[in-house]
Amino acid sequence: MSDQTDVQNGTGFDAPAFAERLYADFPEGLRTNMVMSIDGSVSFRGRVGPLSSPADRALFHALRALSDVVLVGAATARVEKYGPPTLSDELTELRSRNRWPGASDIPRLAIVTMTCTLPERSLDVPPKHRPIVITSAQADTSAVRGRAEIIALGDDGIDLTAAIAELRARGLRRINCEGGPSLLDKLSEADLVDEFCVTMAPQVTAEGNPVTDPAAAVRSPLDAPRRFRLKHAVPHGDDVFLRYVR
Repeated sequence: MSDQTDVQNGTGFDAPAFAERLYADFPEGLRTNMVMSIDGSVSFRGRVGPLSSPADRALFHALRALSDVVLVGAATARVEKYGPPTLSDELTELRSRNRWPGASDIPRLAIVTMTCTLPERSLDVPPKHRPIVITSAQADTSAVRGRAEIIALGDDGIDLTAAIAELRARGLRRINCEGGPSLLDKLSEADLVDEFCVTMAPQVTAEGNPVTDPAAAVRSPLDAPRRFRLKHAVPHGDDVFLRYVR
């Protein structure tokens, strides 16, 4: 209770310690991490940054430190100019304290893409930091061949179920998905998500979305909504950190 009271009172936010107390018990599976406005948007004018607070960004990086691989859609990777994950000294210590067998020094980066058009800074890296490209078996991979590790599965599209299984087979069992919305939808449709971590941001975007605009809703392929259990809801300032698990 004292940990949560400190956060509520705004007496400081130690993201590594906060993540270690409340998120490090995720042994393996697929965790999603996102920020959402109070009117249901996950971005503003195509970018996540305007919704995110310093505390949310600090937790974002701490959750990376607790993962084997950071999974992201190519559109988000391009807009947010993704490169290989890096860890500060504090986050390196967090990762070391919560070390699991087979863990690398830093998380890998895996990008889901149909076109194999990726931000240059994610490709112009030393071999040990090369990203994993997840694409379809029919994709033209010439742009990334020799600059990335390629997982090509699925004929009509990307077979995400098989791709996630392939990541796990490579020892990348703690998967931290950072979006974007299309990838999150596809993972949810395939019932692949084990945990949702959401920062509720105290902002309104006035951008049309299914929460506020029923006409924008897309019919779900699920036969019924999937129910998750609330693990915690912790305020910090006007943000609320939510964690839902299966």
